Parts: sequence; structure tokens; C-alpha cells
Amino acid sequence: MKIFAILTILLLLFSGITVFAQSDAVVPLAGETEPSEAEAAVAPVIWVNPADAAQSLIVGTDDELGLTVNDLSGALVQLIETEPLTAIDIYYNFAFGAETIDLIVAGVDEEAMLLFFTVDAETLAVSQIGEFEIGIDQAGTCLYHSAATETLYVVVVSEDGELQQYALDGSAGSIAGELTRDIEVGGEIEACTADSFHSAIYVSEGNVGLWRYGGEPETGTERTLVDFSQVGNIEEIGRFVEDIEAATVLEFSDGAGYLLVSNESASLVNVYDRADNTFITSFGIVGTIEPNGMDSVATGLNEAYPVGLFVTSNDATGAFSLISWADVADELGLATDADFSVRAAETSGAITVTAAVETVPVPSGTDAADDMAVWIHPTDPSLSTIIGTDKTAGLVVYNLDGSVHQTIDIGDVNNVDLRYNFQMGDAGVALVGATNRTFNTLVLYAVNPETRELEEVAAREIVSAVSEVYGFCMYLSPVSGDTYAIINSADTGDVEQYLLSATADNRVDAELVRTFSLGAQTEGCVVDDELSVLYIGEEETGIWRYGAEPDAGEERTMVDSTADGNITADVEGLTLFYNSDGTGYLIASSQGSSEFVVYTREGDNDYVGTFTIIETDTIDGVSGTDGIDVTNFALGDAFPNGVFVVQDDLNINPEENQNFKLVDWGQIAEALGLTIDTTFDPRTVGAE
Repeated sequence: MKIFAILTILLLLFSGITVFAQSDAVVPLAGETEPSEAEAAVAPVIWVNPADAAQSLIVGTDDELGLTVNDLSGALVQLIETEPLTAIDIYYNFAFGAETIDLIVAGVDEEAMLLFFTVDAETLAVSQIGEFEIGIDQAGTCLYHSAATETLYVVVVSEDGELQQYALDGSAGSIAGELTRDIEVGGEIEACTADSFHSAIYVSEGNVGLWRYGGEPETGTERTLVDFSQVGNIEEIGRFVEDIEAATVLEFSDGAGYLLVSNESASLVNVYDRADNTFITSFGIVGTIEPNGMDSVATGLNEAYPVGLFVTSNDATGAFSLISWADVADELGLATDADFSVRAAETSGAITVTAAVETVPVPSGTDAADDMAVWIHPTDPSLSTIIGTDKTAGLVVYNLDGSVHQTIDIGDVNNVDLRYNFQMGDAGVALVGATNRTFNTLVLYAVNPETRELEEVAAREIVSAVSEVYGFCMYLSPVSGDTYAIINSADTGDVEQYLLSATADNRVDAELVRTFSLGAQTEGCVVDDELSVLYIGEEETGIWRYGAEPDAGEERTMVDSTADGNITADVEGLTLFYNSDGTGYLIASSQGSSEFVVYTREGDNDYVGTFTIIETDTIDGVSGTDGIDVTNFALGDAFPNGVFVVQDDLNINPEENQNFKLVDWGQIAEALGLTIDTTFDPRTVGAE
């Protein structure tokens, strides 16, 4: 252990700060590789032989000579001299020309270059098949396979704190890559590793922390902190003594297994649950100091490694230490899954759909597009519109082909909703309401069915008493026939319910009739007009169900929780799909996972399923969604089964301002086994 690390721990102990205890468990060496002449082993991958697992290989990088190849006994069987190499990773069954190969990628040390290799399964010879330049001097390299799009990505990180993600293409018999994501992580980065089943990329940021990013390019910069370094975060002590180095995912069936991370300065390996990243334990290895680069497989290989192999670099010898997973599992009480095959092309089983249309981007940059409402034309549904918010400018009305029909520059409009058949004089109008954060007001418009444009109808400036207006939804009561506007606040969770009424001069006024508070930030809300149920999303906590009538009080039940449920914070947009028989679906935007979660509308809102929206050749996928809306009603030839509309936080390929994506409901229904019911007409609710 480095003297500096010991001094750091002593300093923390004498300062009265708690240091997480490290495990005393030490596992034996099952073997070690014969080092190269340079004794400069950096990182390994385990290649599992498809015909005979006992003939598997350990392919490693050497930061002086190039690539080493050892058999399971540790014997050096091949040396490929190239530039000095550092990080390495492997992916099985990569489409390369007319065949599939086992693809190995290795990064040239402190160069903007990747080298690609493959293994001949008959001769066991490793050979180089390509290279390409990248945009940064790589310090770490890993491979991520998207179960949603079947795309293989190579992720590279630099010591300067940058991460780049490239989509790989080998269809022409050569390796090509297209940059799909480029983000600044922060400080000095040591390594990365990927978990394709859980759509995760782990990045080690030196003496700061271990970060978990979404694997899909669409997930952008969203990340969670898995663990801290004790050096970089004195205020919040973590489980790493100093620098956080390389990691590997020990894969079991159905997404189970472990995340193993190098606690290099402590000469330990930290063990985390693969799915939720909770810390489990740590262990040392006999004769091994400062383990860094590592790889693991749970597959049984031979008598020495009956339930899998763990390999890590050993600074004491300049070679790789070989550890039987059976010894680790026995010593620490961990699980095994010897029947799991790394060649099984296991996927997460994610249910995916694609957008048919995307709107013109909102005029404003940064975080601007947010919420939307679908307005159905009274005589020609193909002329229906999408009323969207630009929370740095106002409202934008779109045609169903995504083109802009109208813009209204009135300030920072956050959320929007509408109800049909609001009585103004002798006519029933489609009334549109929205929250305007610039003036902390409720704004009201009516849709002109002839022009399909919004016309302002508020009787006065309706100023809210909450600290900052945020979320918004409307309710047409089946009890009284009254229409209500419901506002919630950005930070405090305060909720206001207003009774809306027409004035003698055909304007609309609002009277506050109910207030309550969730106590924390809320935004998404939606009301079931038939069942008189109000759903509100508490962003960090989950989805709550309240009564929608003004005298319903504060009694509530939780539909789903971010702690142990099916939704990931932040909880954002909520919307309802109506069937004609009183059934249907509640749908929520699970912003933290870039997914959409479906529950039954009736009963106890039972969980139904989850889906994501992925890219096509012409329209990018969807991530980090705020507002959503849906209608079951057929909207002409474009959307004969109804439409689901979502905000897209990261509008890429090409990279533009945020926009809205439109998905045919029939595609979602088929993917999840949901109903299609175009007979229910939402415009008839409340009609006399």
C-alpha cells in the first residue's frame, strides 16, 4: 500500500471522520500469467473458446510492447508488438463483412488511436484487423452493446476528463466509427467499463468518484455516483482509499452478478451489486498489490476455474494474477452462475418503439421544450395539432407533420393542458391552460377551430400564490360539470385548484377553491375526468393518487415509488389513455431511466410494463423526457390508432434544440400487448 494512502487514512481517523472499514478477506492465487519481457501488464480480457472453454485465452495489454496472449495455465503463447497499449475490451459475435467475429479493442497509450483484433477459434491466433483515430488521447476504453438498437459502441475516456462514444460498423469488412456522444466528465479519468444488460457505462474519475452513465448516446450527461474516494471527498467518505481505477462486470443470467472495482491503493477489489450498485464487500489477493486492469467471466472454464475466472494486473510482478471465482465466492459468501455463457448475446429484454414524426425544434436553446397537449379537430382529425411549451419563450402549436402552425411569445411557459366543451356563451370551446413562470400566472386560451390557432381568453391576470408555478393539469368534473385548473409549484410541492368560469363578456376567470402541499418538488400531473382521480408526480419520490373534487382533501395513496418501484427519479410527465369501457392506462415519464412506465387506469393502477423510444434512420431516440400526452382517438392516416407525444431532452443526429416526438399508439400497443380503442371520443366528455 502506498505511504501516502496510509497517511491519508491516519489523518482521517485522527480528524474524527469515519473511514469505511475494508474487508480482511484475502483470496488465494490460482495462477499467474508469464509476463512479457517488459513486465508491463496493464489490462486483460478473457476470451472464451466457443468449442472448448478449457482452451480459452487471456489477452492483455502491455504498455511497452503491445499485446500479450496467455493460455489458462498462464503460459505466454503469443506476443503482438505494436505501440504501447493500455485499456482493452472484448465483444462476441460482431458482424464483420460476411462473417461474425470476436472483436477485441485496445487503446494506444496516451494516443488518439484504437487498435482492433480478433481471435481465430481454430488456431487460437490473435491478429490485428483494423484501427481508427479518435478525437481524444485515450486513457480508458470499453465496449457497450445496445439491446435496443443492436449497435455496438466503443467508449473512450481521456485523462483530461472527456468521454467520447462511437458507433462501430464492420459491415464493409473494415472497422469504422461514428461519434455519437462527447461529454465532459470532470477531472482526471482512469478507466471505463460497460454493462450492456443494464444499459450502463461506469467511469472512474480518479480520486473523486465512480460514476454510472446511461449506455445509450441519448442519455447525454445524466449520471449517478456509485461511490466516493476518501481523498477527493473528505466531507463524504467513500470506500476507495485513493484513486478509483479499472472495473469489470461479472455477468450472471437475467442481469444478476457483480461490479468489481479496483481499490488500487488499498490493494483491494471492491464488490458491488450489479443491478443497484450497493456495496457488498471487498477482498485482497495473495501476492497481488495495486490491482488495476481487470476482467471476469462466470462461465466454468476448466478444473482450476470451475465457476469462472477473475483476472487482474499485479504491480508486484508486472503480470496478471489469475483467481478462481470459486475461491472468491467461498471466502466472501458470494454467488456463482457457472452455466452462464458470455456468448449468449443476452439482452435486457427492453421493449422499444420508434417515433413516426418529430417536430421542428423549439426556437430556444438549452432546456426549453417541456410539455404538450393534443388538440383534436372537431371535423377533420387529420388537422389536429400539438400544443407545446417552450419554457424560455411561450407556446408553439405544431401540425401533425411536425411543422410549426403558430407561436405565442408570452414568457417562460412550463406545462399545458386542455379540456373540451367549456361553455362560453352559447358555444362550447376547447379551453387551453398553462403555467407562465415569468409572471407566476395561469394563462388561458381557446382554440379557434377554423384557424386552429390559440386565442387568449383570460378575464384578467391570474396570479398564483405558490412560490413558482410549475406543473399544470385540468379537470372536468363528472359530478358538477365544472372545469378546474390545477397548478403545482417548482420547489415546495404546493398545489392550487381553481374553478374556471365564463364571464358575461365571454372571458374566463378563476377562483381558488383548494390548496394542499406535497412538501417537495412536483411537476407532472393529470386528472381522470371519469373516475375523478388526480395523479401528481413528486419528482424524487413517486406518483401519488388524490381525489380530484375540490373537497377531496389531502388523503392520498402511492401508485409507484422511485425507491423500490418501477420508476426512476425524476418522475416527470403523466398522461391517461382512455378506453370506452372505463379501462385504459396511466403513463408516466421515468426521466432518470429515459423510459415510459405504463399502469392500469382502473383499479389500483397495477404496473403493466415499460418501454423506450429508440432511433430510426431518420429520427433520433428519446431521452430525459419531461412532458407527455396521449390520445386513443384516430388522427387521420398519419396516426390511425391514436398518438403518444413526448418531449425529447437530447435532440441529436443532427444535434439541434429540443423538440417533440410523435409515436403511433398502435406500435406501443403491439409491443406491450395493450388495447387499441379509437371508439372513445375525448371531445364528448362533458358535452350536453
